[in-house]
Amino acid sequence: MSYTDMDIEMKALSMLGESVPDEDADMLRAVCSAAAAELESRLRRGASSDEIGETFVTASAMLAISMYMELGSAHSGGVSGFTAGKLSVQLGGASAAALRKSAETMLGAYLDAGGFAFVGVQG
Repeated sequence: MSYTDMDIEMKALSMLGESVPDEDADMLRAVCSAAAAELESRLRRGASSDEIGETFVTASAMLAISMYMELGSAHSGGVSGFTAGKLSVQLGGASAAALRKSAETMLGAYLDAGGFAFVGVQG
C-alpha cells in the first residue's frame, strides 16, 4: 500500500476525534508530512513504508499528533491541560512524549537502532 500525506492527515484527524481549527489546519498538514519524513528516514535498511502499510500510516499519525500537541502548547499561552469532571486532558509534555514513544514502539521492528548496536566481543 502506498500512502500519501493526506492518508496520514485523515488518520490523525480520526484519532483526534475532531477537526482542527481552520487556523491550525496548515500546521497539522505540515506535521503530518514531517512525521512521515522522520519515520521514513529512520527505517532500517530493507524496510519500506509501503510494506509496513497501515501500521506506518498509524504510527506517522500518532507522531504527527505528538508534534501538533507540542507546537500547540508552545503557542497556547501556557495552557497545558484541563480537567472536566473525572476527565483530565494534557495538551503537551508527557502526553506528547507518550504518543511519540508509542509511535516508535509500533514501528520498533522496522526502525534503525540509531547507529548503536551490541556486537560479540571475543575474550
